[in-house]
Amino acid sequence: MNVKLKSNQFYFVYFLFLSYFSSCANLGQPQGLGPTGLLYASYTLAVSERPLPKQTLKQGKACLKRIGFFYVTGDGSILSAAQEGGILEVFRIEKEATNYLSLYSTLCTVVWGI
Repeated sequence: MNVKLKSNQFYFVYFLFLSYFSSCANLGQPQGLGPTGLLYASYTLAVSERPLPKQTLKQGKACLKRIGFFYVTGDGSILSAAQEGGILEVFRIEKEATNYLSLYSTLCTVVWGI
């Protein structure tokens, strides 16, 4: 009986391991958007865009950082990004996401405006 129980425990742990690394079981998108690579993922998505003015645009960026599965810090809001760039009128909003081994990830809001 004891050998059978240990065998079942092994298969259960093996199943969880395979499920996690084959993306059948996901702990959520660390970036908040898009696909997650097993080792590394990095991408930029345009969220919103208006016709661009003829003036030179300024850029502002605000980021969230996630360490492990339990700690998130930062402010990734559009308002924070606009304030960081000294922007009064926003014309374009992008999201930039980076993920390393699902242990460290960033999600940044990038705004362009005047």
